[in-house]
Amino acid sequence: MRILFLSNFYPPYEKGGYEQLCHEVASRLKARGHTTAVLTSNYGVNGKQAHEDDVYRLLNLEVDLRPYRASVQFFLGRKRRERHNLARFRQVVERFKPDIVFAWGMWNLHHSILSLAESLEWIRVVYYLADTWPSLPDAYTLHWQEPARRWYTQLPKRLLGTIALKMLAWDSSLEPLEFEHAICVSTAVREILVKEGLPLKNARIIHNGIDLDHFLCTDELRNLHPENGLSLLYAGRLAPEKGVDTAIEALARLSQKRSLPSITLAIIGAGHPDYEAHLLKLVARKGLQNRVAFCRRVPREEMPELLRQFDVLVFTSICQEALARIVQEAMASGLVVVGTETGGSREILVGDKNALTFVPGDANGLAAQIERLVANPSRYRRLAEAGRRTVVEKFNINRMVNEIEEYLQRVLTTSVRR
Repeated sequence: MRILFLSNFYPPYEKGGYEQLCHEVASRLKARGHTTAVLTSNYGVNGKQAHEDDVYRLLNLEVDLRPYRASVQFFLGRKRRERHNLARFRQVVERFKPDIVFAWGMWNLHHSILSLAESLEWIRVVYYLADTWPSLPDAYTLHWQEPARRWYTQLPKRLLGTIALKMLAWDSSLEPLEFEHAICVSTAVREILVKEGLPLKNARIIHNGIDLDHFLCTDELRNLHPENGLSLLYAGRLAPEKGVDTAIEALARLSQKRSLPSITLAIIGAGHPDYEAHLLKLVARKGLQNRVAFCRRVPREEMPELLRQFDVLVFTSICQEALARIVQEAMASGLVVVGTETGGSREILVGDKNALTFVPGDANGLAAQIERLVANPSRYRRLAEAGRRTVVEKFNINRMVNEIEEYLQRVLTTSVRR
C-alpha cells in the first residue's frame, strides 16, 4: 500500500502524544514493506528545512499560534492560506500517488483538504480519530470567541468578531465530510462524535498502544515500603480540564495526617501560563513547596527511565479523555494508577482490579485512595501486576498496527468509489 499520512503536527515539531503516535504507526507500516509519506504543517520549521525522507512540511496552520497575528490573518490571508494548502496537497498527491490518505490530527488545518481528498475517485480516505477534532470549533472560531487579552483591544475584537463569526458560519454550512472509513481510538470517542451528529456509528474501534520494548518493566515489580515514603507523579498537559489542582489539594489533605509517611508529588509538563501560575500559587498557599516539584516537559525517549522513579501515577483528568497513553506507559512500567474514569479511560482502568479510581475533581476521594495504598502494600503489588498484565494483553502497539494494517487493506480491496 501507498499511504499518505495527513497530520497537523509531526515529530520532532510536535505538541503531544497524538503526533508521536502518528510517527510510530507510520514507521512501523513502512518497516512492514508499505510505502509511506507524511504531509504536515510547517510548524517549527525555521529557515531552510533539513532533508527528510517522505515528510513534506508544506501546510500552513489555519490560525497562527501567535494570537496577535490571528486577527489580521483572518481578513487578509485566510483564503490565501487555504488555497496554498490545497495546492500543496494536490502537488504531493500527484508526486506520491497514494492509494490511501490517512487523515490523522486535523485540528487547525483546513478541512477543505479532506473534502478535496474525498472527491478524488482513485484515493481512499481513512480517518484515525484519537480525539474529537471533527466536532470541535475550528481554530478561528475559538480565536474570535475568546476575549482580547488587553483592555484596549477588547471592543475592536468584539466588533470584528461579530463579522468574522458570520463569515465562518457560512463556511461551516458547506458540504460536510463523509467519514466513509474511520477508526476511533476508543468507544468513548465514537460515542461523543455520534452524539455530535457525525456519521461514525460504524467506525472501527482500535485502541492505541505503546512500545513494550521501551516501557515494559521486565524485572520483579517493586514492593511498596510506606516507611520510605510515597512518590506520586502527574505527567501531561497543564490545563484546567486536566484537573492537576485536584492532586495538589489531595496532597494537602494527606500532608496534614501525621500517621502517614512522607508523600511527594512531581508535576511534569507545560501548559497555559495562567494555569501554571494558578498551580504555583496553590502549592504556596497550601505550604507544599517542599513536597511538590514542577518540571518542564520531558522528551519521550526519557520517559521510561523517569517513570520507574515513581510509585504512583495520579491521573486527574476531568474532561472526556480519548485514551491516554501515559496511563498505559505507567502501568507497563510497574506503577499503580490512581485515576478518573473519564471518556476512554474506563476502557483501561478497572477500579480495584488494575487501578484505583475516584470521581473527577474529588480531592478527598483521591486522598482516600492513596491512603488505601499506603495502608496495604500487598494491594499495591496486586494492582501493579494487574496493570502491567492489562497493557501487555491489550495495549501493545504491535497489536494496534496489526489491526490498522488489516483495516487499511480491507478498505483498499473492498470499497468501491462512487
